[in-house]
Amino acid sequence: MATETYRHAMTTAFKNWHSLAVGAVLLAFSVFLTSTAFASLKTAQTALQGWAMLVIAGYAFVSAIFLGASPLSENSTLTESFPGVFDHFKSFIVGGLFYAIGNFLVTVEAASLGAPEQVLTLAAALIVGGALTLVAVLVAVAAAFVRPRK
Repeated sequence: MATETYRHAMTTAFKNWHSLAVGAVLLAFSVFLTSTAFASLKTAQTALQGWAMLVIAGYAFVSAIFLGASPLSENSTLTESFPGVFDHFKSFIVGGLFYAIGNFLVTVEAASLGAPEQVLTLAAALIVGGALTLVAVLVAVAAAFVRPRK
């Protein structure tokens, strides 16, 4: 008779808390950069700097999601998963771009479209921005389940 062991979801999530801790630091860094970037996007002289900060914030966001999802994959420990933050550089840059554009649409564009006659444009900006941000999350989760290079 085969015995099946049940592992609780919280045990799986926190079995390698080191990855979660580093991911939390990267997520905090992403939030800080995102809020700083929005201030830079408001003036024409610093708009390019703001976009660069948003892409870097997106890279940190994708890296944080990657580290958070990695305990569910074969890359379970921090020493196994952290090199993936650099191994998936190209994918994470693309995810960072999706994050930057999505966050811009959801936050900056949606704030500027406040008039009642612009409801459809506001809805489109929120839907497209949310979808692009979700694509950034999908890039991170997909990267977490890729076998590491040997």
